[in-house]
Amino acid sequence: MRLTTQYLFRASTFVFILFPFLYPVNSSPELTPETLTIVALGDSITWGYPNGRSWTEIVSRDTGVKIINRGISGQTLGEMSNRLERDVLDAKPAICIIMGGTNDVFHSVPTEEMMANLKRMARILKAKGIMPVIGLPIPLGWQNSEMRLQELRNEIAEAGFVTIDFAHDFYVDAKNFKRLLPDGIHPYDQGKKIMAERLKKELPKILSAYADFIR
Repeated sequence: MRLTTQYLFRASTFVFILFPFLYPVNSSPELTPETLTIVALGDSITWGYPNGRSWTEIVSRDTGVKIINRGISGQTLGEMSNRLERDVLDAKPAICIIMGGTNDVFHSVPTEEMMANLKRMARILKAKGIMPVIGLPIPLGWQNSEMRLQELRNEIAEAGFVTIDFAHDFYVDAKNFKRLLPDGIHPYDQGKKIMAERLKKELPKILSAYADFIR
């Protein structure tokens, strides 16, 4: 049953979303499940704290999409920006998911500076033909820090980025917040599954945006 579900998911996603790439009408590069690569740039939440198992692995396993995990624990958006060329551009992905902001809040980085780093990375990625996708950071367990993070989410939403709302499902399942985020920061196994399911749900939207991006 699991294999059948995976097969149907892959077939529905790539037949209906990627069909235009298989028979391009212009000079856009051909894109197939075997050639689609996504880089996930982030911090410990992307890396997969505390055990190194990440939501990116779940999505790759279930969809067949190659996702390169470039999460480094403790990093701010500024630090991610500094390693953009080495960790993203050199991999030549089609799409880069940027997931950050949590450590910026802990280091009291102003929202304006966080947005400036996101916009800088987005400009560089677009110039290289890589579509940026911004992950809205998952909630924090402390009210003041969460308020700061919500400011960032609002700014991201208003900036016109293609986004993945990773935060949404943790609010919906607020009664299980402690179980999903035991330390108030990092998703453990069930939380990682929730993040993976969110990306899988939004993957067709992302690929549709990518179709427009390369035309």
